[in-house]
Amino acid sequence: MPTVKNITKGNVAIAGATGLCTGANLRTPIGARRVEFFRPGDLVVTRDNGLQPVRMIWSKTVTAAEMAADPSLAPITLAPRAIGPMMPQHKVSIGGAHRLLVPGWRLDDVEDTENCLVPARDLEGLGEKTEIGDQDVTYYNIVFETPQVFCANGLPIESFSPRSEILKIVPKKVCEDLRQTFPDLSPKLDDYPAPEYKMRERVSYTPSYA
Repeated sequence: MPTVKNITKGNVAIAGATGLCTGANLRTPIGARRVEFFRPGDLVVTRDNGLQPVRMIWSKTVTAAEMAADPSLAPITLAPRAIGPMMPQHKVSIGGAHRLLVPGWRLDDVEDTENCLVPARDLEGLGEKTEIGDQDVTYYNIVFETPQVFCANGLPIESFSPRSEILKIVPKKVCEDLRQTFPDLSPKLDDYPAPEYKMRERVSYTPSYA
């Protein structure tokens, strides 16, 4: 089966958009729910910490004109089983800068049991850039008390982490809302916990016939 190769360590991916596109389904205690219908306090099934309440959800609409001017803002679409069995179960579109959890057996020079967070845009060959037409795209970002990994259409992805690097590219109103949501953190939100998984960037995809 193909593997992902040429992995380099990275801290954060900021080029492009973050978030899930309209229509992605998340797991809840009572079944799947589309991301656009979530509100603060709603429970999400997470990979490592069971049910976790949403602290904040913010969205941003990118116009077709903006994507035409900056193609990195267009979403990456992953077909069923692009990452592995049932990952995702159904086609899902995600911002290019958003990271998803890739199993170690798909990563070259990484232990099979070592999963890594990889930006969607860097999974060349696994995902396809959505064709830019005349349709706007809305991205939804979910924030928890601490970083979490949860499934969207069966694809494990990270929650939005309000790190200082990311704050440079999000709308000012979102930064203000984040500081109100987490009043005990520093103004730059640098003390928001780091993800539990290793982060990788600049990944290329090459076939392996072993």
